[in-house]
Amino acid sequence: MMKINKARTECSLLFVVVFVFVLSMIPGSSVHAAAQNTADGASYYDLEYSYNTDSDTADTSLPADQNSDSSFDTNPDTEWNEPSISYDEPVLNTNALHLAAGGDSYELRLQNAVSASYQLDSSASGMSVVSLSNETAQSVTIAPVMAGNAVLTVTAAGSDQRQTVLTCQITVSKLTVSENLVEIYMNDTEKEADVFIEGADLDAVYYGTGDEWDDSFRDALANSSQCSIDTGNEEVADAYFSDGNIHIKGNAKGITNIRGSIYGVPFSIKVKVYHYTLNKYVLNTYKGSAPKILKVSGAGSHKVTWTAGNPNVASVSGNGTVTVKKIGATKITAKVNGRKLTCIVAVSSKTASRVVKNARSISQQENIQYSQAQRMSQNYYDCSSLVYRCYAPLGIRFGYTNPYWAPTAADEGLWCVKTKHVVSSEPVDILSCKLVPGDTIFYSFKGNNGRYLNIDHTAIFAGYAYDESSGHYGTVIEASSSRNAVVERMFYPGNTIMLIGRPSKN
Repeated sequence: MMKINKARTECSLLFVVVFVFVLSMIPGSSVHAAAQNTADGASYYDLEYSYNTDSDTADTSLPADQNSDSSFDTNPDTEWNEPSISYDEPVLNTNALHLAAGGDSYELRLQNAVSASYQLDSSASGMSVVSLSNETAQSVTIAPVMAGNAVLTVTAAGSDQRQTVLTCQITVSKLTVSENLVEIYMNDTEKEADVFIEGADLDAVYYGTGDEWDDSFRDALANSSQCSIDTGNEEVADAYFSDGNIHIKGNAKGITNIRGSIYGVPFSIKVKVYHYTLNKYVLNTYKGSAPKILKVSGAGSHKVTWTAGNPNVASVSGNGTVTVKKIGATKITAKVNGRKLTCIVAVSSKTASRVVKNARSISQQENIQYSQAQRMSQNYYDCSSLVYRCYAPLGIRFGYTNPYWAPTAADEGLWCVKTKHVVSSEPVDILSCKLVPGDTIFYSFKGNNGRYLNIDHTAIFAGYAYDESSGHYGTVIEASSSRNAVVERMFYPGNTIMLIGRPSKN
């Protein structure tokens, strides 16, 4: 009986040795065997094994108690399920790349590779669209050489030594600007210009070195640190990227350069800003005044041509000399290099000219107040007494004989109609050139007041004016109840105007 037990024990030991050998051949596994005595003096082996992966560690041990339900089965017919092993395959950080010829290089990155080889296939008749350098298992530097397309094939081996073939489609664009010289005229309505960036698909996705992002080319121009633009003299012009273009805005006469870089491709644009100006944009004068001379600045060698809208009011010679002829208003135009400059010439009577001068002097005085009750007293005016007191000393009393009291605004308007001193019975635009200094504007603000045309306010047209930003406009002088003063303000041709008179026509 002891011989039989001894034989069984030897067979068991032989099986254990074979099993331990097999387990030791499994990668990442470890096997430990410890001899234990049985009740009859024989021995068996308690086996421990563990299996390790890259991310997790699995440890399974045979229980010391052989009566456990999970005790190791030494039956060689038992099926063994070996744990599976997974490896991350090599990958590229992008499989499509857009670059600019002659511009910045790009570092294409490779992950999960222990070795790699790179092969280019260009479509430019054997010429290299890009060049490769710094080839490692982790990355390769791609330098754009010329416009075209290429395919980069990467054969990479992972940690399991299995090879993976990867491809990257490369597009190289030749970036250019549509113009190298831009001329802007401050006399034009549009004082801006666009220079187009050519050679690139504006909706293509571009990449920044080392970082992948998905803005289109048109967005990248304004947002990417790899695209820059600078103006040499911002007082002359401003420049910035806008929707895939270089937008240039003129500010003042002069010359400057716009320089920048698009993905390493430099560009330069020369900007010339012209600004033709007149020495006078308005001439508020009177019949019989001396000739006036208009001049254009900034014309350089360009010829200036002069014309008069109504030569019966004022004429102009070839050198810009303006000769006043009769009461009225007209436009004198200087044309230079296709651009027009306009001067409004307004001719009034000498009497009306003095009225405006007196009214403006009153508006500039201190301690002037609005009052209807004291409208004829020193330093007090209402709207109609201001008009009357400026005209009466010059012989125009609006048909009123009382030397101590002024007519109402409605009475002054009625007199203009009866005596045919009317310019218009409706509002007029300032550029229509129908007004001259000294004309009287009659308004109805409050509606029905029982007076002629419901007129309840009047003002004196003071003349034309000009501002670089807003152009030509007109002003009126009036006694204002809301401001409690005599003021000069801008003329507004609203529908509250009932009548426009010209008390002095000679």
